[in-house]
Amino acid sequence: MAAYEFYTYFAEGWEYFVYKDLTVERPRTIEKDFPFLESLLRFTYLDIWPMEDLFKKMDAALLNFYQKSDFDSQAVVMSTLKKLAKEHIYFEFLRLDWQSRFRYIERHPDKDIQKHLPHKQLRHIPSDIDTLQKQIMRLFEDVLDIDDGKKKPVQEKLKAYLQREKNQPLYAYKFQPISTTYEQTGEGTFAEVLHPTSIYDLVEFSLRECVKREQRMRICSYCGKYFAIPRRNTAEFCNLTVDENGYTCREVGARKRWAEKKNSDELFKEYRREYKKRFNWIKAGKISPGTFYAWSATAKGKRDECAAGKMSFEEFKKWMAES
Repeated sequence: MAAYEFYTYFAEGWEYFVYKDLTVERPRTIEKDFPFLESLLRFTYLDIWPMEDLFKKMDAALLNFYQKSDFDSQAVVMSTLKKLAKEHIYFEFLRLDWQSRFRYIERHPDKDIQKHLPHKQLRHIPSDIDTLQKQIMRLFEDVLDIDDGKKKPVQEKLKAYLQREKNQPLYAYKFQPISTTYEQTGEGTFAEVLHPTSIYDLVEFSLRECVKREQRMRICSYCGKYFAIPRRNTAEFCNLTVDENGYTCREVGARKRWAEKKNSDELFKEYRREYKKRFNWIKAGKISPGTFYAWSATAKGKRDECAAGKMSFEEFKKWMAES
């Protein structure tokens, strides 16, 4: 029996992760919730390779533990897993699972250590995750991207995505069997619940739900990452990426759009004001029509450069004043 409890489920646009350590005297249930698909998206964009040294460190510690069964080697593995658990909720499961494995070996020292504590399972996680991330990204691009321009049903696009595996090994994600239960959750409602046996079960569970719902995906106009489209398909920005000030793309992007619109309005107002002024000069005999229309063509080009960000608004106003 596992020395922990960990399960996840979806309910009303949210995903829930519930876990507790059963080895302590008074187990405390911890529940974390995220908007639907956020954990999978954060996993997909997790920068795994800078963490590779941590997995190498655990690999070396486990090899040493095989020889000595010492506390120091165990402590290295568990402290590293604790650090990783802060990076992503999936690693929280990994931490609890390996903590349970070590405690099992402590109680059953005669058991095969390498079978219950397989070092390669940890060592290969970075490369396994890297492969998974690429497969998930291709699934988003080929199957669920709402802006891909393909007027095909999701199921048809999914079939084509999976068939590419025949000619391009490791191209597509391979859906695997997982075991779920239907049970009452903390909210009092019933839901399909996953009690994972690996972090890959967690990926499978989210991806299945994603495809089953035919969840529409879009690339954020600010950070360039995929996000799940809510009911309104006009959303441009994700709510995931957070800048150094704690703002999401949705917050920063909305301000950026407002600033762009304001600048655009000021730009065209400045252009129209100067245009009308110079047009009136023709009537007053200050300039000829030919001179005005030549200026107008150049001014329009400068206006478009400014609108495209190739010239600042201040530079545009200066040019207008001096032209």
